[in-house]
Amino acid sequence: LGVVDGTLGSCSGQQGCLSSYDDRPGFFIAPWTHELRSPERAAAALQVAIEQTGGQVNLSQASEGGSYLYASFTDGLFGTDDFEFLLPAGDTTVELRAASRRPAFPVGGRLKQRLYDIRQACGFEVVPVLRNRQQVLGVIDSPFDSFGPTPPSDLDYELGFIDGEAQLE
Repeated sequence: LGVVDGTLGSCSGQQGCLSSYDDRPGFFIAPWTHELRSPERAAAALQVAIEQTGGQVNLSQASEGGSYLYASFTDGLFGTDDFEFLLPAGDTTVELRAASRRPAFPVGGRLKQRLYDIRQACGFEVVPVLRNRQQVLGVIDSPFDSFGPTPPSDLDYELGFIDGEAQLE
């Protein structure tokens, strides 16, 4: 969790995760855009929307680089889901990442629905994204397709370590 080198994390193969920084199918979600003229105003709108949709904002930071929000939604049956929003300075983009703390438990579109509800409450729009997709079999999806640049090959990334702690699947 958190901002690293001005970006949010990818999903490192964890099911029940969406990220605007992870171009792989099943993990990618398009960033949003706002017309509120500053990351601080957009972050304030996000905070209100998160609370209105049943979430709790756990951290809200503003810096020269922009604004960052970390929120969670807790459901007795499904556990806790973590949501991160990065609003770069001088930009109208909202980068996002959402992950279930119980990735083995079927998410069933819950993360996408919560993100949709938050986005609608804020009045933000989805940024159209053209993905760097290379299909091996032409127009048919296959496990051999590639999507954008490959993830880092360092050991921590391959093993699913985040902030020095192993993420169990």
